[in-house]
Amino acid sequence: MSWLAIAWTIVAFLVGALVVGLCVVVANVFRVITSTKDLIDGVTKQTVPLLAEVGTTVSLVNQELGRVDGMLAAAETATASVGNVVTVLSSTVTSPLVRLSAFAWGVRRAVSKAAEDGEERGSRGRRARRRR
Repeated sequence: MSWLAIAWTIVAFLVGALVVGLCVVVANVFRVITSTKDLIDGVTKQTVPLLAEVGTTVSLVNQELGRVDGMLAAAETATASVGNVVTVLSSTVTSPLVRLSAFAWGVRRAVSKAAEDGEERGSRGRRARRRR
């Protein structure tokens, strides 16, 4: 055997080893792709029912929000009515109280002024009597 034949034999073994190595790599890649596909299929099988449940939940929440909106509108109307009643009562009660207070102040002022005038008249009369 010549050196050339031995070199070609070594090259053939190396190419064969390379082909076997590439086959192992391709087999591993195939397993990874198969596992990924199975994982995606499993996620899809679980996600579709969850999305249906989410849709149902969202629709129920929307119904409840509609009810809450109705309750808030009723509460707003009731609050406005109570506010109007308070305003009417306030004006009904406070207006006479303010008038009564003003009247009492006027009477007190008149009484104190009358008392002061009476004292002045009394003191003037005494002075005039003393001078006589």
